[in-house]
Amino acid sequence: MKVESEIQTAVDSGKVGLFGLTALIVGSAIGSGIFALPATLTGGAGTLGILFGWTIVALGMLALVSVYRNLTLRQKDIDDGIYGWSKAGFGHIGGFLGAYGHGAGDAIGNASYLVVIFSALGAFGVFSYFGEGTTWPAIIAASALLWIINGLVLRGVKTSTTVNNIATVAKVVPIVLFIAFAIYHFDSKIFMTDFYGSSHDASVFDQSKTVLLAAMWTLIGLESGTIYATRARKQSDVAKASTIGAIIVCVLLVGTSVLALGILPAAQITALHQPSMAGLMAAMVGPWGGILIDICLIVSVLGALIAWVALSAEEVMLAGRGKSATQWIGRLNANGAPRNAMWLTTGIAQVMMLVAGFSHAGYLALLAFSTSLALLPYLLSSLYAFKCGLAGKGYEGDRARGRAGETLLAGIAIAFVVFMLYGAGLKYVLLAAVVWMIGLPLFILGKREQRQKLNAAEWLVCLVVVGMALAALIGLWTGHLSL
Repeated sequence: MKVESEIQTAVDSGKVGLFGLTALIVGSAIGSGIFALPATLTGGAGTLGILFGWTIVALGMLALVSVYRNLTLRQKDIDDGIYGWSKAGFGHIGGFLGAYGHGAGDAIGNASYLVVIFSALGAFGVFSYFGEGTTWPAIIAASALLWIINGLVLRGVKTSTTVNNIATVAKVVPIVLFIAFAIYHFDSKIFMTDFYGSSHDASVFDQSKTVLLAAMWTLIGLESGTIYATRARKQSDVAKASTIGAIIVCVLLVGTSVLALGILPAAQITALHQPSMAGLMAAMVGPWGGILIDICLIVSVLGALIAWVALSAEEVMLAGRGKSATQWIGRLNANGAPRNAMWLTTGIAQVMMLVAGFSHAGYLALLAFSTSLALLPYLLSSLYAFKCGLAGKGYEGDRARGRAGETLLAGIAIAFVVFMLYGAGLKYVLLAAVVWMIGLPLFILGKREQRQKLNAAEWLVCLVVVGMALAALIGLWTGHLSL
């Protein structure tokens, strides 16, 4: 509770300290993903593949955090984060793709949260008809909850400090308990069982690729400390908090997923009902442990869902406000909520819920789809940071120190995101293009409002997106692609 109180007080007073910034990062990055992570990872990789995958993701995300930290400190005239950096580097088409892609990805992420909430409820006998969160009773109930939250946000309702306090405790306490019990019950013989993942009939490298998207999803949010960079008591605190927060989150996530491999064999973990951490906890301490994890997950995600639904709309709204899309998408209602962006992003989440119901696509498929949409905004930001490093923008005079190292980190971040796109596979890249295509009319209308025509580069981008989207739709129709 002290953590959330400091954040709230700091934001209100305009002075965010190191402790508050660090807590903000940890709280933002640790969501529902960690509770489902063990079975998510063991489904496609053995122990060595998981360790290798985590190494790639942890190092890559640390490089990305450095990019966001450095851009915040070096480009102080840009205060719109990913949208602002993408637009500064690649014009309005880049800004639109950055804002819309990140917001749409978060909207699909909200659908995955709803799936895992009702999957947790399905673990209780009275709610067994919710199954893994993709049965029609679960889809209908989740959809109702989604639109109720949409209505609350449109009325100006925001997550209160008290709710945030409860949600934070609900996240942290079970994770700490799980890690403590896992250390006590850890069995090295179980950990070494199928260490090389021979049961997956794939090389360690190919196994590690299955880990990438799931692992990266759990680390999205590490850049949140840069949001309040201009309100930090000291600018140096932003850099420190980003590094400390990233290390804490990585330790919690890697520790949880790796320790799980010493509790039950990987095959048994994969077969657990989601959230798999509940089944692992029950295996260690009995049924009460699984119930505790399920309840804490439900309270944690419900407590933060209002903020997540609002955030996805806020990101898309930036494109309208910055004239990278029709100003219609940037309009606010009387309560200060981005009403049109809310309808759009909530609609995207609703469609994905229906797709999950028809195709029985579970939590893992939704989070992979969501993460694939975040990759392009991350790539645009990293490319802009690399471009600034080469051109010396933001490194004038006495600020030139560190330019070479920061440019190198931006290059590493670029390589990491490109590798992540490779790891995602063509399927998710093509499916992401369908979401991009749906949003393109917003960009084109924005150009007309500004009485401008699309330039050659913008036409090329639009044609490439439409071509990829059509390929995806044909693949879905013929059965060559599926979520």
